[in-house]
Amino acid sequence: MKIRNLFIALCAMTIGIAAVAIAQTYFEDNFDDAKESEKKWVPLFGEWEFKSDEYHQLQNTPNCMSVVADEFWDDAWSEYTFEVRGNKTSGAEGFLIMFRCQGLMQARGQALEDHPPRMEKLKPSLEYWWNLGGWGNSRSQVESWGGKAGANSNHTIDDKEWYNIKIVNTPDDYTVILNDEEVAKVDDDTEGGVGRIGLATWSTVAKYDDVVVYGPDGPSLPVDAQSKLATTWGYLKSVR
Repeated sequence: MKIRNLFIALCAMTIGIAAVAIAQTYFEDNFDDAKESEKKWVPLFGEWEFKSDEYHQLQNTPNCMSVVADEFWDDAWSEYTFEVRGNKTSGAEGFLIMFRCQGLMQARGQALEDHPPRMEKLKPSLEYWWNLGGWGNSRSQVESWGGKAGANSNHTIDDKEWYNIKIVNTPDDYTVILNDEEVAKVDDDTEGGVGRIGLATWSTVAKYDDVVVYGPDGPSLPVDAQSKLATTWGYLKSVR
């Protein structure tokens, strides 16, 4: 009986190790190391700054964007979950959470900085963002240039409150989730779901933390037990 129990325990351990091996984190940044974070992001417009172990956008003006650098994104990724925490400091609106982005982003009257070189050359141009607290902080919606918009809701964003934001992207659809509640699922197979992620604001000063992008089997574990990301992921798992 002892041998049988030991065999069962070893099998369970092997399955657990295999599950961790299958799970994959594509990208993560908890902004605890500003020098490392600086390598991961390419600001296109706005005043972006790494401080207090967070990513701050300090310019209260439209169309401030920052996207993941080429070295940290694989253009073949089309099935991923993007999680981030956002906190609006001040301003007229809320958050712009970018996904499925490739090619040149919409300038909207601003002089954009150079895009990541590989991203800039991709065709066709696609741009999605979940506009949380848009239109004078009166409602929310996923806007898209080159794809399908949707996910209309009456969500608004309060100042100085942290929000857990999640976008589940697949080749056939995307699902948006706010504070662990599903807001909408939109059928959309545009370009097979490809395109990188980014962070943005519109006439708002805001800060972001705990960015993670992972595949359909979940993020690679374990992560650094001292990191904020480990704590966040543990919390998210416990409330599912």
